[in-house]
Amino acid sequence: MANSITVLKGKDRVKKIELEESTGIVKDVFLDIKAQKGSIPNLFKTLAHKPQILRSTWNRMKSIMKDEELPVKVKKLVALRVSILNNAEYCINAHYNGLIQLGYPPEVLEKVREGDYQLLTEVEARILEFVDKATNNFWELGDDDFDELALQEEELLELIAVIDLFSGLNRTTAILDIEKD
Repeated sequence: MANSITVLKGKDRVKKIELEESTGIVKDVFLDIKAQKGSIPNLFKTLAHKPQILRSTWNRMKSIMKDEELPVKVKKLVALRVSILNNAEYCINAHYNGLIQLGYPPEVLEKVREGDYQLLTEVEARILEFVDKATNNFWELGDDDFDELALQEEELLELIAVIDLFSGLNRTTAILDIEKD
């Protein structure tokens, strides 16, 4: 008889590790996450089985999502839109709630969910129009798309890093069916 894996919905595919159970690298990363975010999201509790992956994921997220050329709120808007396009419910929930905390009205975020950017600033709308194409049809991007985007090189690299980061995390959270925080 062939071996098979049965996936049960509603059951953790990978058990979450809590702060109280953590040691070493995991505990250090958890304490850093908690200090910066106020709590430890289930994504990181799940990744904790692989301390090096946990640490590198957290460090990469901190590096990419900090306020630099592109403001954090724009990066979070990009993360939300990428997550919507990838149908990643865990990440949609996390970014939606994070943007509410930053002052975005729910009606604006609902329009973003629909791909309607009329309630955003001109720059935010231009960025999300690019994100729509770059996330799922990147092979169709042409010089005109970059010209319309009108970002400096450093801003463009930050934007692409956000798209890349959350495209991967979207897949991780969806494949593992990580419970929403």
